[in-house]
Amino acid sequence: MAVIVAVRDLLFRSKIFAAAERLGVEVRLAPRGMPLSQAARELGPGTVLADLNEPGVLAEVAGARAAGATRVVGFLGHLQGGLMEAAAAAGVDEVLTRGQLVQRLDGLLRDGA
Repeated sequence: MAVIVAVRDLLFRSKIFAAAERLGVEVRLAPRGMPLSQAARELGPGTVLADLNEPGVLAEVAGARAAGATRVVGFLGHLQGGLMEAAAAAGVDEVLTRGQLVQRLDGLLRDGA
């Protein structure tokens, strides 16, 4: 199983990749401009870790799920209640704040791999 990372924020992306390297977990960056569904299809079953502030990411969640993603974990700023509700409605399995993501990152990567 793979962890697909759909995160453009360099700070969070570097935290994710550093934790993955430390844990020996393979993560793949979803290529810019490639739909999550295509990335999920190419990488097979696994977890998608997505920044919910990325334009269009919620519209791609259903496609990623249909293409093989077994779990979608999204993160956002702590004052974005409306986006949190929209993410749950779009099929995101778990919605975390950025702080929660940092605290739980090791477990999320181990569980997703």
